[in-house]
Amino acid sequence: MARHENGRADKPYFFLSYARTPRLDENDHSDPDMWVHKLHQDLCKNILGMTALRPGSVGFIDRNNRSGVRWPGELAEALATCRVFVPLYSPRYFESKDCGMEWFAFARRQVNSRDQGRASVDAIVPALWSPVRAEILPDVAQDIQYEDPSFGPRYATHGFFGLIKLTRYREDYEVAVYELARRIVNVAQRTQVAPEPPSVYASLENAFARGRSDRQARRHLRITVLALDHSTLPDGRARDYYGESPRLWNPYHPASRQPLADYAADLTTCIGCQPTIGTFEEHAAQWVNSDRPIPGLCLIDPWATASAACTDKFQRLDGLKPSWVSVLVPWNNQDPELSAAEQALRKSLGLSLNRKLASVPQRCRMAADGIPTLREFSEILPQMTRIMLKRFRKDKHTPAHPPGGSHVERPRLRRVDPADSGEHDG
Repeated sequence: MARHENGRADKPYFFLSYARTPRLDENDHSDPDMWVHKLHQDLCKNILGMTALRPGSVGFIDRNNRSGVRWPGELAEALATCRVFVPLYSPRYFESKDCGMEWFAFARRQVNSRDQGRASVDAIVPALWSPVRAEILPDVAQDIQYEDPSFGPRYATHGFFGLIKLTRYREDYEVAVYELARRIVNVAQRTQVAPEPPSVYASLENAFARGRSDRQARRHLRITVLALDHSTLPDGRARDYYGESPRLWNPYHPASRQPLADYAADLTTCIGCQPTIGTFEEHAAQWVNSDRPIPGLCLIDPWATASAACTDKFQRLDGLKPSWVSVLVPWNNQDPELSAAEQALRKSLGLSLNRKLASVPQRCRMAADGIPTLREFSEILPQMTRIMLKRFRKDKHTPAHPPGGSHVERPRLRRVDPADSGEHDG
């Protein structure tokens, strides 16, 4: 267990995330990542000299060979509590599913921390293990600076791997390690990412995953809010969850401090999306008339389904044909008014969105049945986003509006959508 600077058992200062190097052949019993382990040790020694931390409490590095189906408890705990996330860039790093999931787990923690009003300094501090071409960087890494002149002129050319392997670069290596340690300490002292319960492996997305057809393009996503506002609330409904516009709806108040659409936008950027937020009125016309259709998710306020003013909106939403526009229904289990009106609201919800609710993927049924907490919303939203993107790629040349004349159901050999099978993009 890591310890805090005051000696109290707490979280590690930094988490070193790296891609494992395969052995040359089955007869090779050497450790292909021994130099990564040395870098970790040298970083810890430097940080010990800059802080009041105790030995053994500075950094975390996973030395186990994982099977890819679960994480060791120690790794999950470290990701959930570390102050700084240090991804070790290399061409192999951005091809690693596990590394992408580690990145996402920490990035999601940052989103949750900002939602609680914590400092917004980015606590992802990249280090260069071996040179990478700019074009292989995934969207989530595009805007993060990873080269610094203070690391020395040979660092950008050779990375830590080159500096540590060649004895003639010993001084360059020591300078780069010292500067990276100094940056880790500086970031750790300027921000504090709130610790969370450890993430379940199955709840994480790969932050680096891309479809084969969008390797060079940002993945656009439309986030739509269909909710009430202060002017349309029924008698007795608390105003605390609403604002002057539906876009300001915050169904998880007081656990969350910001509108849900803003939180959703921040979270989807963690998997490389470029989200656009808007109300139903702002997005409805674009769904059916745009020359450039965009996959989307609509956040549904259950109270709006009981409002006569929203009847037409729900009819239009439920009538949308594209499978890459779906819905999520937040259902705050700490909202007493929602609990009291549950029977009536569930009935009106089913009548208003029968088709769209039924089309929610089986593995994400909570999105249709009601998402009780913000934490569960943070797990469901990325899954739904990935599925919408995958459906869209399969059908992106299909117009968003139905053709004229009577509709004939297209025959299918099977009813299961392959996008719902749980496979990762790419």
